[in-house]
This record gives sequence, structure tokens and C-alpha cells, in this order.
Amino acid sequence: MSPSTRDALWFHILFLAAALPLVALSEGTARGEHLLWLTLGYHCALPLVSLVRRHHEWLFLWLFLLPLAAGQVLPDWALVRVAGVLVFPDLGQPRIGGDVPIYFLGLWMMLLFPVLLIGHSSRSPYLVTGLLALALFAFWEWAARPLQIWYNRDVLAIDGMALYPLVPEMLLALTALWAYRHFGRGSIAGRLFAALGVNVFYTGACFLSLLGIEYIYRSALLGIL
Repeated sequence: MSPSTRDALWFHILFLAAALPLVALSEGTARGEHLLWLTLGYHCALPLVSLVRRHHEWLFLWLFLLPLAAGQVLPDWALVRVAGVLVFPDLGQPRIGGDVPIYFLGLWMMLLFPVLLIGHSSRSPYLVTGLLALALFAFWEWAARPLQIWYNRDVLAIDGMALYPLVPEMLLALTALWAYRHFGRGSIAGRLFAALGVNVFYTGACFLSLLGIEYIYRSALLGIL
């Protein structure tokens, strides 16, 4: 394991160890404030640690993922407003379009960054990224409901974990890795265009997954029964 990957693991383990009790032991607006300040703290600490430890790859990846992670509010917004399957409990923070809490502009980074960094530095980048993304996103799809960060409604689920986002989230990580490896050190315009392309791809993948699981699969199941 490279020093960069090892430091990234320790950074995220320590951050999670500090953040999880703050979120889990608070309620209502206090939880929303903690999520907002933790998101801001993460985005201040990560580039600072990258500079102190001279992990330049961290900085390139963080800069590439900034617009991509922020752009993930668009599919979230569509899943709330258009599909009606995603719910963000009111924790007292401003909402984008009246639906998506403002801290989600930076929250996606906390999963995408470690997944892509570990995958990018491995010998089988796409295999590692896909498996790691599937495992971590599945965990947070399950954990987000009891923590009241977000939850899905009226969809097929296992123990509260919605099924339809899992494959799209794995594909999100894979396409983000591909985009980073091709455009991560290119022009600002190229990086922005690549980030938006990943956001649009993920949005389409979510709606196709909803169609496949929530309509075609349910219809077939009802037909059999």
C-alpha cells in the first residue's frame, strides 16, 4: 500500500470516528448544523493534509471532484421532485430548489474521494473501484435512514436499503474514475464538461434503474403471482 493510500485511509477513518458520534447523538437542527460544519471541515482539512503530506494526487482528485460532487444535487433533486422516491428530512438547513439540503453540495465527495483514490492507485483500478463503491454505497444507503440524513420511499428495499440506487452508484464511481484518468489534469473547461457528463449519466442510470426494478420487475412479479 502506497503512503498516499495509507494516509487517505487514516484520514477518513479518523474523520468518520469524529463525525459519526456527532451526527448520531444529535437531532433536528443540531444534526443539520453538524452535517453542514462537518462537510465544510472535510473540504478544508483534506486539501490542507494533502499539502502538508505532499500528496499531490489528493489535490488533483479533490479539485476534479469538486464540481462533480456539487453537481450530484441535480440527480438528487430530480429523484425528489420528479420521481418522488427520495426524501431528505428537514434538519433546518437551506435547501437547493426547496428539496436538497445545501450540505449535499459537498457530501458526495466524502465517498467518491476515497473510493477513486484507492481504485486509481490499485493494479485493477476499475474492479477495485466498482467493488469498493458497491460496498460503501450499500452501507450508507442502509445507514442514512436511521441517521435521518436521507431515505427512499415506495421502492423495493432490504432492511431499509433501497435497491435501485446501488448499480447506478457503482457506475457513478466507475465513470468518475474514467473521467478523472482522462480529464483530471486537463483544462478547467474539460474537467467541468467531464463532471457534468458524469452527473447526467448518473441521473439517467437512476431513472433506468427505477424503470427496471420498480416497474418492469414489479410488473413481472405481479404477473407471476
